[in-house]
Amino acid sequence: MRVIPIHPMNKTQAKSVAGSLTDTSKMPCKSYSLPTVACITGYKMSKIAGSICSKCYANAGNYVKYANNIEPAQHARLDSLNDELWESAMIAAIANDPYFRWHDSGDLQGLWHLEKIARVAIATPDCMHWLPTREYAMVKQYIDKHGSLPKNLIVRLSAMYIDKPVIIPKSLQGIVNITVSNVHSDKPIGFACNAPKQGGACLDCRACWSDKPVSYAIH
Repeated sequence: MRVIPIHPMNKTQAKSVAGSLTDTSKMPCKSYSLPTVACITGYKMSKIAGSICSKCYANAGNYVKYANNIEPAQHARLDSLNDELWESAMIAAIANDPYFRWHDSGDLQGLWHLEKIARVAIATPDCMHWLPTREYAMVKQYIDKHGSLPKNLIVRLSAMYIDKPVIIPKSLQGIVNITVSNVHSDKPIGFACNAPKQGGACLDCRACWSDKPVSYAIH
């Protein structure tokens, strides 16, 4: 993994470089979002009737209600990814938080993007990072190049269709910290997310930051 110089900065400076982090009522931690129009595989899947992406939660609810505020912030974050100070800014923004979620909206933009996230994870060893993604090929590229994921970065290969479990590609099977997230209409495919029984919140559950398969009820 390429070593990058870390430029110390405070949270205000970090925000000016990488944008604000996201506060969601469900999450027990900060998260990070990008515009769904920038999804690569997800945008293609959104055009396929019956796919999960065709009913993307990030294109409904509060994301739409507060779009005038949310979308400019998402696009600003997208633009900031190429800033040479982005990694330093994210390290400062996450700081000593124990948990972090990547992409409550949006997805990876390329191998280079996953490499940046991995370097942020390495530089914040006391934080557990959760990254859901439909960019299976980018994850494979990362493993082919680097061999393994940072020990504190959980990568969840996200389902494409409801009630159709993710099959981890053979090239990624057995890789530590690579797991799956499924979506079910009735019977869970893996550990059932507790949020629907808990007012839509994680509360003390941290299953998504573990290596167990998690199944979310369609919403």
